[in-house]
Amino acid sequence: MADLSQMIGTSAEDGQVIPGPAVADLMRRAGLPTVEALMLALLPEAQALARPVMSGFRVGAVGREIGTGALVFGANVEFGGAPATDTIHAEQFLFSRAYHRGANLDLVAVSARPCGHCRQFMAEFAGRERLIILDPSGDRLTLAELLPWSFTPTDLGESGVDPRSGSPLQLQDGGDVSADLRAALEAAGGRAYAPYSRAPSAVVLQLDDGAIVSGAAIENAAYNPGLPPLQAALINLIAAGRDYGSIRRAVIAAPADGAVDHASSTRRLLGSVAPLARCDALTWRVAPST
Repeated sequence: MADLSQMIGTSAEDGQVIPGPAVADLMRRAGLPTVEALMLALLPEAQALARPVMSGFRVGAVGREIGTGALVFGANVEFGGAPATDTIHAEQFLFSRAYHRGANLDLVAVSARPCGHCRQFMAEFAGRERLIILDPSGDRLTLAELLPWSFTPTDLGESGVDPRSGSPLQLQDGGDVSADLRAALEAAGGRAYAPYSRAPSAVVLQLDDGAIVSGAAIENAAYNPGLPPLQAALINLIAAGRDYGSIRRAVIAAPADGAVDHASSTRRLLGSVAPLARCDALTWRVAPST
């Protein structure tokens, strides 16, 4: 699509995102009458992000942020040499990107109908009652229609993922972690969504040029479809156009003796994608409210 590369961001924050103000202009240039038509037309761009090293099946997703109107790209990511359960589904990529940007989505276009795993993941987010899913065949369905008789956060007494919520965290032992890594890690940890384990966890990746990319865990009422913190960080890495080989160090933090421990799985997956990278684990405590 003409001039698309000039509209899409390239940082961990705005990578693979078309800003809201540019959407109407892009619709006009492409001669498309609605934002839904534009999102469907952009699916090949989203599919180009995919890394299906096992299946060879590229899935793309485009979502519209509530409030900003920005369009966010997502794609499936598989990891060679790692368990298939480490796979990131396109909808997980998409919703995690929006979440780390502080937004939720109200409209999603997908290149293939969402699997049950993804429907369950999307059902964790606040606003799920109003979420509309589009597929290339022309179907326009609510998430409730795709996932009837659903099991949601409400069943466990929770309201669902709200990117505006969070709790301040403080590392108990900074080790040899620099001040900028520490700040990024605590910020990401404060963003973690962990209402079920009560063990918020986050990962920061330090790249070969000194850049820092972070990711926070996003839990799910059904547990298994939740997104671990390293996968969340790798999503942001890919969105920024960086490769796994640029990772020089990873630091994961979580509460001591938490109900969930992502440290071992982080080391295992990191060993598959960036075997030369150093990996450290730290603990933190919830900061007292002020």
